[in-house]
This record gives sequence, C-alpha cells and structure tokens, in this order.
Amino acid sequence: MTMARSAFGHAPTGDRTDQLTKAGVVATILIVFAASAAELIDHGFDLKIQVLDSGSDGGLSGVLVDIAIATAAASAWLVTARMRSARPVAAILAVLLTFLAVDQVLALHTHIPHWLAFYLPLLLASFACLVALARGIPWPSRADVGQHTGSAVIGRLIGGGLALLVISFLLHVFGERLMASLGLSNPAGWAYQVKVVIKHGTEVAGWLLIVLGLLRLGLPGRRHSGQDGGRAVVRA
Repeated sequence: MTMARSAFGHAPTGDRTDQLTKAGVVATILIVFAASAAELIDHGFDLKIQVLDSGSDGGLSGVLVDIAIATAAASAWLVTARMRSARPVAAILAVLLTFLAVDQVLALHTHIPHWLAFYLPLLLASFACLVALARGIPWPSRADVGQHTGSAVIGRLIGGGLALLVISFLLHVFGERLMASLGLSNPAGWAYQVKVVIKHGTEVAGWLLIVLGLLRLGLPGRRHSGQDGGRAVVRA
C-alpha cells in the first residue's frame, strides 16, 4: 500500500477505510435481503402488517428508500465541502439529490402531470455527476490519483449503485406493462410481489452503494484540493 503523509504528518489508514467499505457493502446486502424477506413473508402468510406492505410508499421499503436518498444527498454535500477541485460537480449533485430526497418524502411528482418528462433530465444530470465523480473528471491531479486502488473502489461502488438504480427505474417505468403482457398483473400474485420487492431492493441497494462511494471520496484520508497548498495525495 502506498501512502503519502499530509501536511500535518498524519498517515491515513487505508486498511481501515477498506474494512469500513466492506462492512458497508455487507450491511447493504443484509438490509435489502432482510426487508425483502420480511415483505414476502408478510405476503405469503397474509399477515397484513401495514409497515411490511410492499406496495405502500409508507412501508418499510419506502422508508429505506427515503433514508438512502437523503443519506446520498448528505454524502454529496460532504464531498462538496471537502474536495475543492470536485466542488462544482459535487455541489450540483448535492442540490439535485437534495431535491430528489425531498420529492421522495413529499411525493411532489404525483402532483405534476407527465412528471417523468420533467424528472428525467434531473435523473440524467444526477447520473452524469456521479459518473464524473467516480471517474475523477473534476480532479486537476487526475494523473496522480487515477490509478490507485481507492479510486477503483469508488468507481465500482458508484458504478454498481448506478446499475442497480437503472434496473429499478426500468422496472418502475416498464414493470407494470411487462407483468400485464405476461398475464401476471394481479397485485395479490407472487410474481407481482416479487417484482415490487426487486424494484425496491435494487433502489435501496443502489443508493446505499452510492453513499459508500461518496463517503469514501469525502471522508478524512481522501481529501483532495488540487495541486496547490503542498498537500499530498493519499493513495489508499
């Protein structure tokens, strides 16, 4: 492992960062599987527990999505505050994710006719900002930091999160049509319930992986401020 000490002489612990990242990934998997299993058990045994209703935005999955998006927005603000060279892109992302988090909680889009036409550009802009941060596009010192394993991990976390969000979005937009074409559109059926659980699960997991990527980018030991000020680049 290659590390460079900061201007204050402290060496960041790359091993600890890796351990926390792995713990976060494991926690994400456990959260998604636990919530999905609980909702399917509720459906299978017809328990009618409101919080485990997979079709309710106020249910467990809906709350987890709310928390995940809000945490992603907070993580983007953290990157904005800590990474001077990435600040323009991170700030735009933070504003976009904050709006999406508020919309998720208040369901503002339900009051907008043809809301998808309005929201799609916002989603695409958020996607572009995340890709830029994952690939290190805003960093002036790209040549110095682009090859180390920390950047590769960040890219995999954010890239994996975006892939899961795309799957969830496609299920949200086309899932009903697909289920109807297969003759499986009965909300009480198992196929429909599994579709809903997968949609929510991929959304929660996607946002949480993005949170992990942004936190790894913005937390101590990952601070970049360009090539000025004599600060060294950390290679984790």
